Amino acid sequence: MTEPVGLPAYQQVADDLRRKIAEGVIPVGSAIRSTAELTRAYGVSTTVIRAAVAQLRADGLLVGQPGKGVYVRTTPKAAAERTATIEDLSHQVEQLRAELRKAETGRHDEFAAELGALRESVAVIRSRLVDLYAQLGKPYPDDGLG
Repeated sequence: MTEPVGLPAYQQVADDLRRKIAEGVIPVGSAIRSTAELTRAYGVSTTVIRAAVAQLRADGLLVGQPGKGVYVRTTPKAAAERTATIEDLSHQVEQLRAELRKAETGRHDEFAAELGALRESVAVIRSRLVDLYAQLGKPYPDDGLG
């Protein structure tokens, strides 16, 4: 039965099931009781039981197998460790993305500097060609770059 303790009924049911899983009363790999059985045991509506089970599924503790039932997937401790690992991996991915952006920015700056140097070299060569043509008394052909 749920108690009027300020928590929603579904949360009280979820907490109790979580505790039973943690203590091994409902072991990993076993099926939890049916919705109808849980409704009678806790004295709550089907909606409350479904919300509690949905919460535990979202937490990674339970997994449903259509037509068979809902089974205990893992303990709360193992789920918390797995979540921490996923958060660590997510953090590492974000760090790698930041490093990649930094490297791309650095590479862009490097390419921009190289492009500027090449443009200066082309301008010097063009200027020399214009001078050579002038020394020969010929007009420099319009190459569309000037």
